[in-house]
Amino acid sequence: MKKIIFTFCFALFFGALAQAQDYKSSVGAKVGYGLVGSYKTFLNEKSAVEVFGGLRWGGFVAGAFYQIHKDIESVDNLRWFIGGGGSFSTWSFVGSGYTEVTAHFDIGLEYTFDDLPINVSVDYAPGIVLVDTYDFGGSYNRFRGGYGALTVRYILGSDKKL
Repeated sequence: MKKIIFTFCFALFFGALAQAQDYKSSVGAKVGYGLVGSYKTFLNEKSAVEVFGGLRWGGFVAGAFYQIHKDIESVDNLRWFIGGGGSFSTWSFVGSGYTEVTAHFDIGLEYTFDDLPINVSVDYAPGIVLVDTYDFGGSYNRFRGGYGALTVRYILGSDKKL
């Protein structure tokens, strides 16, 4: 099963290398990691970096993803992306503060409107905790499967009108 999943992810990653993007940078809000701001910029026609940061569960989160994008040929302006990155977060629980550094896999869909300088994306970014300040008296699950977000961004420098 692991070989099948690895082969699928490998094919998705390298299949994403032939595509074009119709904007350079965008800024907006990412809801799902908490309420955070998001800035995304394309490094070339197929690869982008998304940086995000803001408030989460009585603390804050900051992180970045490297993403490779590919058009979905059957739907105009719809793309899928795959990538990875990391995050640093703090939060409070029952009067105690916690901190963690997490490595993430990221996969999602992004839609850019024709007549509006807006794009919307949804992603799923499960992670593995690398460093933390927990003291739960033993082992616990380092896998974080609950990371995902809906992001709405304004396209910077666009000639599209609201």
